[in-house]
Amino acid sequence: MTTRLAHRGPDADGLLVISSSRGAIWRPGDAPQPPEDGDVALGHRRLSIIDLSERGRQPMTTADGSAWLIFNGEIFNYVELRAELITKGHQFATETDSEVILAAYREWGHACLSRFNGMFAFALWDGHKRELFCARDRLGVKPFYYWRDAQHFVFGSEIKALFAHPAVPRRPNPAMIYDYLALKHIDHTPETFFAEIVPLPAAHYLVVRPDGELVQRRWWDVTVNDAVDTSPAEDARLVERFRELMIDSVRLRLRSDVPIGTCLSGGLDSSTIAMIVNDLLSKEHGRDHAAIGEHQKTFSACFEDPRFDEREFIKLVLRDTNADSYLTFPDGDGLWRDLDRVLWHMDEPFHSTSQYSQYCVMKRVAEAGVKVTLDGQGADEMLAGYPGYYGVLLGTLIARGRFGRALHEARAARGMGGRGRSTMDLLLRVAYGMTPIGRMVRGAVSSRLPGLLPEGRLQAVVRPDFERQYAPRREAMLVGQSARLRDLPRRLYHDVFHASLPALLRYEDRNSMAHSIEARTPFLDYRLVELAFEMPMSHKIRDGWTKRSLRDATEGVLPPEIQWRKDKKGFVTPEVLWLRQGRTELQDTFAGKLASAEYLDGAALGREFGKSLDATAEGAFYTDVFRWFILEKWMRTAFA
Repeated sequence: MTTRLAHRGPDADGLLVISSSRGAIWRPGDAPQPPEDGDVALGHRRLSIIDLSERGRQPMTTADGSAWLIFNGEIFNYVELRAELITKGHQFATETDSEVILAAYREWGHACLSRFNGMFAFALWDGHKRELFCARDRLGVKPFYYWRDAQHFVFGSEIKALFAHPAVPRRPNPAMIYDYLALKHIDHTPETFFAEIVPLPAAHYLVVRPDGELVQRRWWDVTVNDAVDTSPAEDARLVERFRELMIDSVRLRLRSDVPIGTCLSGGLDSSTIAMIVNDLLSKEHGRDHAAIGEHQKTFSACFEDPRFDEREFIKLVLRDTNADSYLTFPDGDGLWRDLDRVLWHMDEPFHSTSQYSQYCVMKRVAEAGVKVTLDGQGADEMLAGYPGYYGVLLGTLIARGRFGRALHEARAARGMGGRGRSTMDLLLRVAYGMTPIGRMVRGAVSSRLPGLLPEGRLQAVVRPDFERQYAPRREAMLVGQSARLRDLPRRLYHDVFHASLPALLRYEDRNSMAHSIEARTPFLDYRLVELAFEMPMSHKIRDGWTKRSLRDATEGVLPPEIQWRKDKKGFVTPEVLWLRQGRTELQDTFAGKLASAEYLDGAALGREFGKSLDATAEGAFYTDVFRWFILEKWMRTAFA
């Protein structure tokens, strides 16, 4: 199992077997083989980031040998916690954050989790209680998967590790496959594409007790503020608090005994991080981060096609920071060459070719000898950064009778994010989507004229019997989606914890770990997340500007051309061109015997794919084609 995870921790490995009834411990070299009555086995692959010495190896134990830990991630406030625990009588033999977890558990029990500011997934064997305590960080930045039956509890950082265990079955999960095909959803429920293999949800812990009982509980959540506005004085306080926490979040995430870099797209989020890193390095309190060097290193994906390239904005950050810039140029040839490897690392199907660009950036990071990156993930979901949130805000204001405010925001939204619609057209579209008759018409068009609407096109290739069996999932999703169209705070909560961010975090974790890189996400410091949900809606979108608090908080920090950018590209790629380059492979795949024939109608798939040969086919169509292709490719490799 640990060999399957060698890419996550190439620096060291560790293994132990415990006979919990006798308190006996076996480690490689202790005896020819583990004890026959061993009932707990812990394995670990180490990526050395803090305290690079042999003392940091895992599994790690307490001084009395009664508790053992295996841990993936970082506790960024470990320095402060270590100092506090020393005052309470705890002694430390290492400089690691791993040892801090063990001491914190001894001091506070399960409540230790609320003390941690970090990204983590760990399992801790408590020999006194004879139970396994497992936990995952608040946002689910670090993964934890498990499978259980009456005799076993098997877990790991990636699904592929679980399949190395002889008891774990390998079967597809049709419900998740349906959501992926018909709803474009992944990582939105506590399920995976494999039956019976589930993730420990973010902000949850579980305890496996001696009798096999499994107790799972949520240990953190946020409070959502429904207000539209607040007072000018409170506005100023919130913006200043956001700025302070953002700086402190980056400061904590610069703690490392190995080189650190910054992923820089040229957008608002990554540019903010790069500028804060530069400021910290230029001040006295930042000079102790010797691993970073005199200049920070930035890593960017670029394209020769100006529609997807953001070098004009990247250069503005480089001008103001004098950072060392490392560029990578993902292309279609590389996509088709590396696709099998990317899919192996992902474990499950993914959405688009954007994930390949991220894979290339992390590869460039590794080539530069950097082991840790800072990335801007999470700000769009917390602070309403996507253009689609305009419509949700308008729907919320209309539903609350704030018609004047809705008209003002609709006027201000014109031209933002590439939106060219008139004010009235934008308002009518929102109102249409909110009304029962509008939703009914859309549903009828989708089901009766497949292909006219995106979801109808997807349904056109799904087998009718499969569609009938799982259609209630689609109906439930549409009801929830309609409700969130007129409730921006709940929509953001849903996207952070269910619909959007979990998938993006899986991509980031797998792409970075594929190259033995630890990716850190300053915007997901839990203090910032709590503050974002404490803010009223006007701090998300105001006067047509998305992520308004972040823009206000970066006054004097960012170049104005980035701070007040109107366009948002996102992490886009020349997907249509790349898929046209791979037309032969796509055609051969769809023409052959489908491993996904239980879910996809081969004849309908062939007809729909034929439309992609039309030079006028839009990008959204190619995204659908890519999704069908990835599912088929995944089925062939996962269940060969």
